Amino acid sequence: MNRWKLWTVGLLAVLTVAFMGFSAFAAGDTEHVTLEKAEAIAFENSIELQLAKLAVEEAEFQHKQAEAAMIMQPSPVMLMQAQGGLDVARQRYLTSKDELALEVRTDFFNALRTKNLLDIAREGLESAKRHEEVAKKKLAAGTATRLDVIRASRSVLSSQSGISQAEHGLELAEMKFRQTLGVDLDGSTLPQGIALEAEPITVDLESDMAYALANRDEVKQLVLAVEVAQKNVEISDNDYTPALTLEQAKLNLTKLEKQLEQAKRGFTLQIKQAHSSLKDAEERLPVLQKGVEEAEEMLRLSELSYEADMITANDLEDAQLGVLSAKNELINALYDYHLAKSRYFHAVGRSLTGERAGQ
Repeated sequence: MNRWKLWTVGLLAVLTVAFMGFSAFAAGDTEHVTLEKAEAIAFENSIELQLAKLAVEEAEFQHKQAEAAMIMQPSPVMLMQAQGGLDVARQRYLTSKDELALEVRTDFFNALRTKNLLDIAREGLESAKRHEEVAKKKLAAGTATRLDVIRASRSVLSSQSGISQAEHGLELAEMKFRQTLGVDLDGSTLPQGIALEAEPITVDLESDMAYALANRDEVKQLVLAVEVAQKNVEISDNDYTPALTLEQAKLNLTKLEKQLEQAKRGFTLQIKQAHSSLKDAEERLPVLQKGVEEAEEMLRLSELSYEADMITANDLEDAQLGVLSAKNELINALYDYHLAKSRYFHAVGRSLTGERAGQ
């Protein structure tokens, strides 16, 4: 745990400029929303979620109709089907809500990720400008060539182009975030900057797998369908029901049981993949943090060596690009880790905070 805290402190230093950058938008009508607030806005505005809620109300009405019909014409299967339909509608509503929460979280993190990458690009521009000034001074002193200055100026132009691309990427990421929230695409709602922690989490894959295969909404829906089919077979297995009706009921039961088995196999693979992605993302972070430290030290030494005419301008540019690349990889890995954690929780039927339903 301590090793994570050590490099997390260094990472927060990398991200400080990015998070401070959000305060520049404080003026005007810009609204910075927390992740929790963003989810609440999305839940309120989602048409899909509203339709899922209407489906629950419709299923409740049909269940009441089935209960009323039992008085005049008792039918255990009909009532069981109505109850199953209601349970399925409720599960679908919860599934839709959880999937929307995952999408909000993904877009929230991606917008912050892009903002961080933009600020790193701006750091690169400032570094390129410093190197350009050094090259001009060395040219004036006769210790550098005009080609060195041209290369330094090209590096500045390249950095400016990278910033422009990053700005366009940020605009699109923030627009996608607003789309998921169901607010004006050209509005000013933005995710609030946060300092992400990256401490590893302990998961029990076997326990999570068992819980998911018993509680995933899709599994519950098929289990309910199998129970209804079993009841239908039980009722049809008598001397008064045609043999073909019983045979049809048995075939339907077999089909649903196979579908349930297939679904569980699919979820097992999905959960194992999500777990593998989480562990891979977790293990990458300390390595990439060391990579940033190494690249920054290499750049520091390269700047001193260049000023002392011990290396070429190309060597210095390589060191500069190495820092930018290392920081970009670290930023991407950090957000990949948090998204992998969210996707794992979603796969095993946990809430996105990691808690199981009902806990």
